[in-house]
Amino acid sequence: MNKLLVTLLLLVCPGLVLADNASSLSFAPPASDYSVVFLGNLFGVVDGVLSGTGSQIMGSMFAVFNAAVLALGGIIIMYTLLVSTMNTAHEGQMLGQKWSSIWIPIRSTVGLALLIPKASGYCLMQIFVMWVVVQGVGAADKVWDAALSYLNRGGVIIQTQQINPSEALLTSDSTGIGGIAKGASNILAGQVCMLGLQTQLTNLRQRLLDAQQQQAGDCYNAAKAGDNSSPIAKFCQNTVPDFLGTVNAISVQNKAPTNPNWTVEMPNFTDSSSPYYFLNGICGSITWNNISTLNSSFGALLTGTQGPNDADGKPTYFTAGKNVKLGNNTLTPAEAAATQMSRAIAVQQMYTDLSTVARTIVGNDPQMSTTSNPNTTPFSPVATQQFGVPYKQDGTICSTFDKTTSDKPENLCITWGPVPGSVIGGTLLNGNELVNAVNDYNGIMMPTVNLSRLINQSATGEKATDFINKAKTQGWIMAGAYFFNLVAIQGTSGTIANAGQTDSETGLEKSTFSASAVTSPFVPSEDGKTITCGPGDMTNNNKDFSQLCKWFGQDNTQVLEVHALITSDPNAKNPPSLGNKMTVDSGQSSSTVYGFLNNSFMMSNPEQPGVKPLTFANSINFSVSTSLYRLERQNFSCGSVKPFYSICLGQILGNIFYNIILVTIYNLFLDIFGQIINSVVMAFLMIPLQGMATIFQQGLQIISQPGVNPVVALANMGNEYINFAGNLWMLLLNMAVSSALIPVFGIFIFAMMSLAMPLVIAWVGVMVSVGFTTAYYIPILPYMIFTFGALGWLISVIEAMVAAPIVALGVTHPEGHEAFGKGEAAIMILVNVFLRPSMMIIGYITAIALSYVGVWVLNAGYDQAIAFIQQENTDSAKLAGGVWAYGGSESTGSGTGGYTDWAGIYAFFFSILTYTTLYLVIIQKAFTLISYLPDKVLRWIGGTPESIGQETAQWGEEVKGKTQEAGKETQTAQGQIDKTLGGYGAKGVGMIKGALGKGGGGGDVSAQGNATPSSDKDTGSSNQSSKKKSSDGLGGSSKPPPEIMK
Repeated sequence: MNKLLVTLLLLVCPGLVLADNASSLSFAPPASDYSVVFLGNLFGVVDGVLSGTGSQIMGSMFAVFNAAVLALGGIIIMYTLLVSTMNTAHEGQMLGQKWSSIWIPIRSTVGLALLIPKASGYCLMQIFVMWVVVQGVGAADKVWDAALSYLNRGGVIIQTQQINPSEALLTSDSTGIGGIAKGASNILAGQVCMLGLQTQLTNLRQRLLDAQQQQAGDCYNAAKAGDNSSPIAKFCQNTVPDFLGTVNAISVQNKAPTNPNWTVEMPNFTDSSSPYYFLNGICGSITWNNISTLNSSFGALLTGTQGPNDADGKPTYFTAGKNVKLGNNTLTPAEAAATQMSRAIAVQQMYTDLSTVARTIVGNDPQMSTTSNPNTTPFSPVATQQFGVPYKQDGTICSTFDKTTSDKPENLCITWGPVPGSVIGGTLLNGNELVNAVNDYNGIMMPTVNLSRLINQSATGEKATDFINKAKTQGWIMAGAYFFNLVAIQGTSGTIANAGQTDSETGLEKSTFSASAVTSPFVPSEDGKTITCGPGDMTNNNKDFSQLCKWFGQDNTQVLEVHALITSDPNAKNPPSLGNKMTVDSGQSSSTVYGFLNNSFMMSNPEQPGVKPLTFANSINFSVSTSLYRLERQNFSCGSVKPFYSICLGQILGNIFYNIILVTIYNLFLDIFGQIINSVVMAFLMIPLQGMATIFQQGLQIISQPGVNPVVALANMGNEYINFAGNLWMLLLNMAVSSALIPVFGIFIFAMMSLAMPLVIAWVGVMVSVGFTTAYYIPILPYMIFTFGALGWLISVIEAMVAAPIVALGVTHPEGHEAFGKGEAAIMILVNVFLRPSMMIIGYITAIALSYVGVWVLNAGYDQAIAFIQQENTDSAKLAGGVWAYGGSESTGSGTGGYTDWAGIYAFFFSILTYTTLYLVIIQKAFTLISYLPDKVLRWIGGTPESIGQETAQWGEEVKGKTQEAGKETQTAQGQIDKTLGGYGAKGVGMIKGALGKGGGGGDVSAQGNATPSSDKDTGSSNQSSKKKSSDGLGGSSKPPPEIMK
């Protein structure tokens, strides 16, 4: 019973569980966290969880509500007692066969206890729920702090992959990425050496132990002699350890943090009493420098955080409360420690990546395998399955790689396949393992390398990280407000520029490996028939490997197998060197470590897709058909009359007046003046369209700029569109005045330009609609969705607090889950409330990264996809039949692409509009991660999908609708300005020309004609209404321009 009471006490007062080690288990948020303040505003004082001066109205209401629920709980307890008593009496078993005699009493007691209200009005269950909520706030704060800390020490949210890393790897600069590649080569060779030696020693020990069972061999002799301290006795008595696991760069640097450089041997047995201790360094060593070689300012990371000495008299570092200022960045002790250890962490990551490759290579060696498949023919004595060789894009083997010609795709080694002429089959490796390990090293070092650059630029650079301390203080709920601060850290071009940065002065080029070291203790006689044991070829480092020779009984067969796996050349010692020109290692030697190193360094990883500028809208071709519509001769029916005899009078008159007179004169006029008129018309129609094309191209250039933040790009594009649309009325007025003042031809030019105005106005409407959305809605989209999500979280907290006593009531119910009764579903809901803030932060940061990636995905294929509707310089289709003959050529058939004439011009605008729309949708959908993750993640463990996040995300659509509505109203008003000013401009010019005409004769022309009859009933005379239908093309006035009115 006492245990039950203790368990109940810990359940309702969970803070007691965390009292012993609160720093490691508690997620208590800082006192300044805004979300806790908002919770206090809503719920007031919640015993031991929330405190403050907030209103206690919620507690007062819950006091009554909980009392009512408690009364219901009493009814359920009475029901449970009555039914359980009857079941016990009837079935002869305590509580009956259906109800658990253990869980029902516990649940009834605990559930009723959780309903007891306290002085604040909240019951114990509500206090527990609020504690879970506050712990969730603390967890979200830690997630938010982790993201900000990473950014503060030089990290970015996203960056592109390094462009053509193989070209950089083959550089002759051994202190840069070439030095990292050299270190990676030595690491992989050393790992294969260690793992191969470990495998051979394991096989040897197993053979000796098997021989001991037969009372033979060295293990039997050592046991018989009773000398347990001899090396062979220790070898037989202890299993062969994991050689790869002995190398830990982080541990080595931690033991001597102030060293200028560190070296860890392969293997690295630290226990001097181990029988394998003498093998340290037989497979080489890894060396790396202190990061102060990257930037001397990093020396302050240790001196600035140094604390009191420890119990051994050694100084301690990264002491709490001692921040370090580097340039414009102030690092906390934890951030300083991560920066100081970054190179060791990167080395260890590269070591871990390559260890997987080493295990694959050794496991593929049939000589070291204790089991073999007789049906499999090995590719070589050391490889069951071949490693592979590099290939070019055209499918031929990449025999050479020349850095000087690597800018041409056809010269790159981009795929990996089997050796030509070998049995068709798969390859063991894919060729990118080594480059990927180097890239992982650079990825981990990127924040430190970037921080070094920021330190060097601190005198002139902006203090982009100043907001971090304030953001940490306010907590997770204000993360959405700092979107543009996060963008400032990312930088306008940092996404791509950072990818070109690599660690330098690493010291990894000083790492060593010699393939002959493992065979050096075996000294053959001059005739090669006998072998004696020697210290090996590393005596200058005080190494004596003779014991290895003794273990193998002066038989070097197994170590030669290890050597053969590393290199097929018995005289080769060091891994292949890197250079500007590399030659493929084909044949069986390609399936050795040295062969794989040589070939894999020739491989070119794909560069970051989607960062190159788009080309689909680089130019617009306004070449439309100017061919003339000529009249064709027609065949008239007879139309006979019979005054005295039948005469085809209709045919005669038709031929005379139409075929001879009209067709001849019309076509002759077209031949003389048609081309001139067409050229003038097209020239003035294209002037406004060219202006529209230019502004669309500028907008496209803004949003497709590589590396720019998509939200910022859309905002800038919207700014350009709105400014252009707002200034359009001035452009129209200038065009109207300028064209109308031109003598004689001004009227004609003005009319021609007016023809294009409706099209321009229509596209301006599109620009304003897109501009208002992108300039005023998209910039606040991240903040809006995150804020609405935070409001949704508060709603879910309120729901949880209201449901808490109901859940306790469900626990008391005798039916349902054994331990939780009818309250089982509450577990998943409470887990969602706890994790929702953290998942919102993860979704927020991931959404920023996804917006970049989404745009890159769009850019990677849009040029190819939109090519179908790109223009071709061909004439449009001629009209079929009729009296008009078109002199142009027919258009391209459907399905071949290449839109022509006006379809091609419209395709230019619509391709940009489509791209912008896709771009906009991608950004909007990316930021729905803020609400999507909290709603959906718990499905993976059987939880029911929530909808509050999706509902709050829809609230933003209302804001978007209002923004678009404002844009439409603005465009309507601007349209009225355009029409009014255009009309007044034309009238004003007419008055000027009228005054000039009185003095100089003028040049005005007036004309009035009848409408063409459309039927027998139409007399052809124009009536009053028809006169009012003429209008000018610019302003839309019902009156013609003043020149024509005269």
